[in-house]
Amino acid sequence: MAFFLISAAPAFPDDFLVSPPPKSMDKYYAEPGTPSEWVTQMQTLSTAFSSVFVNMEKKRWDQAEKKAALFLKSYEKASQMVPEWEKEFDLKSAAELKESIEAKDIEKIGALSEALGKTCSHCHLKNNSSVWIRYHWPSTDTIKVLDPLEDKEVSYPAYMKKLSDSLQRISVNFEQNDFQQAWQTLEIFKKRLTSLKSVCSKCHVSEWTKSSVSVKDFFVGEDILYSLQKIKKDFATGEPSEKIFRKNIDYINNRSCKMCHLVHQPPAFIQRAWKQKK
Repeated sequence: MAFFLISAAPAFPDDFLVSPPPKSMDKYYAEPGTPSEWVTQMQTLSTAFSSVFVNMEKKRWDQAEKKAALFLKSYEKASQMVPEWEKEFDLKSAAELKESIEAKDIEKIGALSEALGKTCSHCHLKNNSSVWIRYHWPSTDTIKVLDPLEDKEVSYPAYMKKLSDSLQRISVNFEQNDFQQAWQTLEIFKKRLTSLKSVCSKCHVSEWTKSSVSVKDFFVGEDILYSLQKIKKDFATGEPSEKIFRKNIDYINNRSCKMCHLVHQPPAFIQRAWKQKK
């Protein structure tokens, strides 16, 4: 007995855009750090939907009927929570699914479960990304970073510009054989990179306090500082190796800068675009 709990490989529409979610969603994310009523409702209906078919497979039709009733009730409630998305809900199929389970109409149950799965996937494809970006990714506009060189707090974008400039100056000075200046700029970059670790905890609060391996280890961990140390050690010889320098600078660029940007820049850029359109 197989049913479509979710639609297989749904496709994005040609005109797909990541637009801000409706303002009516704001009330479900009003208190940061507390479970969203909207997410809780989605989990309730999703679990009820899956439970229907788990019980059917076990021939527990009485339980399947109870879960179908719970799914319908949860589905109807969810459809009313965000008025702008009401049309995304296939209330007719949800009601018919309950009736089909009561009638043990296997063929119709299969068709209705597939239809509902496609409806859910369609809505998720359209709206999940925008909800995550708006409510689950804090804006960098609220982040301040202490610049260890200037001993003052600066905005996150300003700090990242200073950090990038510090890194670029290492390579520029090295290419011009100004190794003493390259050494000095490496120290500046190291101080700013180390200070950047404090930024992680501004968003990853629970991970910072509960995990033995902190999120800071992903992009500004000891491996990055070790690469800087290897460059510095090679500088100390007086005749630094181009191969050693490039290997370690490339590691920092790819493992720290690039990887962090791949994760964090897309939502930040989208947030900025939404803000500019207001």
